[in-house]
Parts: sequence; structure tokens; C-alpha cells
Amino acid sequence: MSFERLVDFLDYYLPMLGVPGSDTVIYKNHEEIFRHQSGFDSLRDRISIKSDLIYNIYSCTKISTAVAALQLIERGELLLTDPVQIYFPEFKNITVKKRLEDGTVAAVPARNTMLVKHLFSMTSGLDYDLNRPAIERVKQATGGRCPTLDVIRALPEDPLLFEPGERYCYGLSHDVLGGIVEVLSGMSLGEYMRKNIFEPLGMSDTGFCLSENSCNRIATQYSYDPIDRCPIEISSVDNRYRIGTEYESGGAGLYSTVDDYILLVDALANGGVGKNGARILSPATVKLFSKTLLNVEQNEYYQKLDKPGYNYGYGVRIVCEPALSGSLIPEGTFGWDGARGSFAFSDPKNNIAVFHAEHMGGVNNILIPRLMNVIYSCIED
Repeated sequence: MSFERLVDFLDYYLPMLGVPGSDTVIYKNHEEIFRHQSGFDSLRDRISIKSDLIYNIYSCTKISTAVAALQLIERGELLLTDPVQIYFPEFKNITVKKRLEDGTVAAVPARNTMLVKHLFSMTSGLDYDLNRPAIERVKQATGGRCPTLDVIRALPEDPLLFEPGERYCYGLSHDVLGGIVEVLSGMSLGEYMRKNIFEPLGMSDTGFCLSENSCNRIATQYSYDPIDRCPIEISSVDNRYRIGTEYESGGAGLYSTVDDYILLVDALANGGVGKNGARILSPATVKLFSKTLLNVEQNEYYQKLDKPGYNYGYGVRIVCEPALSGSLIPEGTFGWDGARGSFAFSDPKNNIAVFHAEHMGGVNNILIPRLMNVIYSCIED
């Protein structure tokens, strides 16, 4: 294997896209076969990327939340077909937005029951409106603390976009899924993940909050200016999905490092067993990640948001027909990306795991398929 063109891509193509810096690692059969830091952590001070930087990984969090919920399925505590109202009775009386004959929109009682599988597959009817009245009410009532379960229980106060199971819509579904993990385990989502995922795998730098010792390692964060096509520095701890000081977002709230998160991605690429031999999921459960949960009609909505050749399942994007997208990624490979550009992919057929961390985003759709193609062209050399 030769990774020269991958290094070239990271060193030259990413800066052309405006990405200030990145850190990329590849594992195969639990062993690191590639690691490269490119560019700058701080553009202003010309400080290079360091290997121990902590990143907001945003929606890469969804992989951890899916693992946590699947562990509960393995233990017989949870079923895909369980109504969400079992765990949150507030979801018994959900409403749906409906356009009436006179053209007005009204909230009407839902015909369908929201199920756990709708949360996994983003077909619940929940969107990503973080300014919805229910959330604003909890913010005001708790002085900005927004305890996780308070927010989840409030969500049914606002109508859904559509009937549960009707179609795909990326939204707060995994935050609710994380809430179910809390209810069943009696622990906060972060505590459950620490005890059942992070500690077993040896992930010491991953969690929903920063320790005093780690605050000085957080990577500089940027937003992307699409007009000037350049990064703009913002607060390193800004994350709009952390809607309160006590809110643990199962959809987008984790901090992590490259050394840490690759351990989870690697475990999923190797039948649920980590580099240190710890098992977090059974092989049968890991296989679910390569299976879609969307029916034909739901997938039509998903295809409008993603590229041909991909499908969506247990909180991850799945490569289903590589030829349709001109992808070199093998069928059955799965993963997800985050708002500031980090992304993870697990390839269970070849036991390959990829984690790429950056703190800008805005060019994910351009970057990720190209970078993955370069990676696989190097691996196949």
C-alpha cells in the first residue's frame, strides 16, 4: 500500500476547499496503517494540527447513540417495534402538521404510532428545528439548563412534519433515542456510553463535556463562508445542538479525539470487538449497520438529500450500489459525518476503519466521497 496520493490530497486539495486543517487515521484489522495531520489548527497564529486535539464531532455522535440503543436491543430491553410512548408517555398524543382545504396548516392527531425503528431511521416526523416553541419553553423554565429528559418530554408539544413512518427527514430522532437509553438504563446518556462503550474500548477523551484538564486541547473551530469560500474562526466550544448546559444530545453532542473515536469505528469494522479485545456488540448486531431500514418510498426522500448508490439504516449511511455513485467504497460499508466536517466509515468486509477529524465543515458533500475514493485507491495499490 502506498499513501502518497492520499497525503497529497490532504495537504493540497483540502486547503483548496478552505479546510484549515485535518487529522485522518485508517485502521485495518485493528492496526493503524495510516495517520496524517494536515494544515493548521489556528490559521491566525499558524499553529499546526496536533494529534491530541479534541473536536466537536457533531453528528458522528449518532454512531455512539445507535450502538448504545442496539446494546439494549441485544439485552432484550428494547425492540424496534416498541412504541416510543412506552418510554415517554407524552408521545401518546402526538400531532401532525396538515394542510387543510382552505390552505391553512393545522395540527391534527397522528394516525400512526411513533416506533423505536422510526427514531433509528429518521422517519419519526421530527425535524431539526432547535428553535421550536417546546424547546424555548424548556430553556426558559430551566434557566437554560435544559435537562435532557425535560426536553425530550416536551417535544410532542409541537406537531410533527408528517406521520411517523411516512418518509425520511433528518432531525432530532436520535436525541429521543438517546433519551430512551437514559430511561432504560437509569443513567445519563453520557454515563451509559462511558460505562458500556468508551471505557471498554479504552476511549478516555470522549464525552458530552470537557474536563478541566482537556479544555486547552480543544481544536480551533471555524464556520464556512460560502461566498468568499473561506473559514471564519468561531468559539471552539460553540455547538448549537447543545441547547442547554445539562443537555446531552444523542444526535450531535459529543467531544472526541482522533485516537479515541477510531477505536469505536474500528470495533464496528471488526464484528463488534475492539482493538483491546473488548466486545461492545455481537457480530449479528453489527451486521444490522449494513442493512437499510427504509422502504422504497422512504428511500426516495433520502435520495433527495444524499447521493445515488447510498441508503440509510441504523443511524448511518450505507454503501449499497457503489457503481451508481462511481464509488470505490465496498458495498456494505457504513458511517456518518458531522456538521464541522468530521466523518467515520466502517468497512466490515475488509476490516477497515476510517476517521477524519476537522473543525470547519460546509464542504462535506464535496470532500467525503473524493477522500474515500482516494483512500481506497491507495489501499488497493
